[in-house]
Amino acid sequence: MKKSELEYLAKSLINELGLIKSAHSSLKDAVVTRSKLENLLSIAIKELPEHIVFFESVRSNSSSLTPTGAQIACDYILELLKLETSSKEKIEGGKIFQGAEDKLKEAGVSFDNNDRPSVINNLNTCIELALKDKLNIPTTITKINTNKIIEICVSEGVGPVEYLKEIKKHVLDIDNRVKHQGYTPSKKDCIDAIKATEDFINKAKIYSFEVTEEIKEKIYSGV
Repeated sequence: MKKSELEYLAKSLINELGLIKSAHSSLKDAVVTRSKLENLLSIAIKELPEHIVFFESVRSNSSSLTPTGAQIACDYILELLKLETSSKEKIEGGKIFQGAEDKLKEAGVSFDNNDRPSVINNLNTCIELALKDKLNIPTTITKINTNKIIEICVSEGVGPVEYLKEIKKHVLDIDNRVKHQGYTPSKKDCIDAIKATEDFINKAKIYSFEVTEEIKEKIYSGV
């Protein structure tokens, strides 16, 4: 399933939800529409994996959703698709740092939709992309050990060290708790994480990450 097909399904369902609002206070009795929503959410889980926790939760509670609530979920999917498409195009065009900025925007959209685990996921990806750009790490390496690379940068004085410490504390450490301890980020966690990442991105944009060959070897070993 392509993202363009997911977009089509979301838009079609929004139109259908608009037609049944007056007839149904919830989707419990709107069996056909609820089935379409659940199918849409199942596809969204595959196509938007950073948001899996949120969409699985919405799907499991689909029968209690109002048509308006279901429409909000569809609108959220469309917003995410737009930002993900923009980020992908920029990265493929060599504008990796701009792609990172789009992931920061996506974190803001997730925050607005009370999708807190995804806020941290988006920020983690944002930081990963920014580091790849500033340290010339190939984007074809899809996953890097961001935590280890930041530790090396801090110990070697590479980049804006105080800002790197803040994103480690407010994003990477929280992300580790989410993934390994089942922790659900609080609203404050998300606000602190967004602020730390915004500050880092703004600083990194104008900051030179100067590395010697020796330090580069350490960083690459951390990848």
